[in-house]
Amino acid sequence: MPTFSGTSYLGLDRHPGYVRLTQEGLQRYGVHYGGSRRSPLSPGIFAEAEACLAAWTGAPAALLVSSGTSAGQLVVRYLASQQQHLHYSPGVHPALWWPNAQEHQKWTSWASRLTSAGTACLTDAIDPLAVRRPDWKVLPRSGAGTLVIDDSHAMGILGERGAGSWRELRQQWSGELIVVASLGKALALPAGVILGTYDFITALREQPQFGGASPPSPAPIYAFLKAQTLIARQQSALQARIHRLQQAWHTHPDLRFLPHYPVTAVARHQWVDQLQQSGITISSFHYPGPADPRYSRIVLRADHRWEEVEALIKALKH
Repeated sequence: MPTFSGTSYLGLDRHPGYVRLTQEGLQRYGVHYGGSRRSPLSPGIFAEAEACLAAWTGAPAALLVSSGTSAGQLVVRYLASQQQHLHYSPGVHPALWWPNAQEHQKWTSWASRLTSAGTACLTDAIDPLAVRRPDWKVLPRSGAGTLVIDDSHAMGILGERGAGSWRELRQQWSGELIVVASLGKALALPAGVILGTYDFITALREQPQFGGASPPSPAPIYAFLKAQTLIARQQSALQARIHRLQQAWHTHPDLRFLPHYPVTAVARHQWVDQLQQSGITISSFHYPGPADPRYSRIVLRADHRWEEVEALIKALKH
């Protein structure tokens, strides 16, 4: 039964080549490194991966942590400690939540705060539930505030070489920019990353919440560094499947999608049962809690077989 759900958009979590590289990493580094990054015995592969991620995304510097939520919380904790006033856009991910932040219901109201010193404005590069992107044109060209973006669902998929949103945002906004992301969505890497200026990343390295936390396991990081050609191949495979679906669905009234993005929002939940009758399972549940809205979505992966893609297109004909 074909399943169009979950994340791991590039299909690396089950790819034999990626699994083999992870096994090589396990042989080199073991299952986990539970020490501090401040230790002189900390594996050098962390710094190697941070240099790779900075060069790939176009950011001045990068910092690896154990998860995307850890990345977001490390950033907002630090900003709050610097007496920054935090402002959330509509629907921002819980990774960026912090007590006493101001939540905005309108994008224009939120973006206008970027002109003020002592202000940090936080949002997501993609809302993967509603399948929407912010209109970056509402951003001022410059300002004294700090822009913080959760890029978890774009990194590995969108942007130049799938490198996420840093370069695009840098063209829209010339002020302080910070990007956080889970690397587990497209890249199947159980880690998080923070992108920013050298000074900002250095300040985070000095925080006790960084030095006192275990880093991600080095074995999957080894696999990521060794798998750059494989990752590019999987990106091409995914984009070919996205193009086929979006070409077939471009006039479908119940589907909403973004160019080059592997998640499609399904407006009517009745489609979930109808697809189930055709032997196809899609993502459909209440999020983030049982009392919150239900979201139904079709999630495409690079390793979906072409016959599965065609079966999905046929089942969703209206």
